[in-house]
Amino acid sequence: MRVIFLGTGNAFASGGRNAMAILLLTDGLGVLLDCGPTTLVALKKLGLSPSDVDVILLSHHHGDHFAGVPFLVLHERYDGSRTKPLSVYGPEGTREKLTQGLEWLFPGIGTLPFALEYCDQKPGDVLRAGAFEARPFEVDHYSRGTAFGYRVSLDGKVVVFSGDTAWTEALVTQTAGADLFICECSSFERPLEKHMTHRDLERHQARIGAKRTLLVHAGDDVLERERDLVFELAYDGMEVTL
Repeated sequence: MRVIFLGTGNAFASGGRNAMAILLLTDGLGVLLDCGPTTLVALKKLGLSPSDVDVILLSHHHGDHFAGVPFLVLHERYDGSRTKPLSVYGPEGTREKLTQGLEWLFPGIGTLPFALEYCDQKPGDVLRAGAFEARPFEVDHYSRGTAFGYRVSLDGKVVVFSGDTAWTEALVTQTAGADLFICECSSFERPLEKHMTHRDLERHQARIGAKRTLLVHAGDDVLERERDLVFELAYDGMEVTL
């Protein structure tokens, strides 16, 4: 499995980074973790086809994590080669927000030449298709509504994605035995509401059970202190093979 970091940034584009989007790619399936507004640009810069994406897993409904979906759909409607279905999963409200978003941004898009499915999920739901399995779990990011992390199994490898969250004990359970943990780190030590700090990760470092951890969604203070980080910092265009 190829893990391709299309976007590793936050909502403020700290460090000039793209918005969140990580592609898990095998010969048979492409799974996108979040789809920020720069996703289509990032795919094309890396020479990847948007038609490689089969499934999009959205962690939550903040624009820097899901606003790229209408642009991806538009591309596939007019400029892509897609005939296979595109499925987009996320917390409750995903179907409504994306249906409205496509109409607001690109009214009159017309009939699509492929099946497009928006699916609301609940924590504990399981998606399965052949060697692919995804389990959303609730994290601590919203004062109202639900935000997800995901534990994804694909081709015998396990990737855990935190989404945006403050520290939660769910991360200990979900990272156990994982090959890769992709974790947000929004600030170095300055508390941010419902987000992870590097100090949090330092305190819980020994409890994270993944073989490797890569940090994303980094603020300026995290980028400036990269040498002090207890885990590696991912970057746009980075590729990891599992």
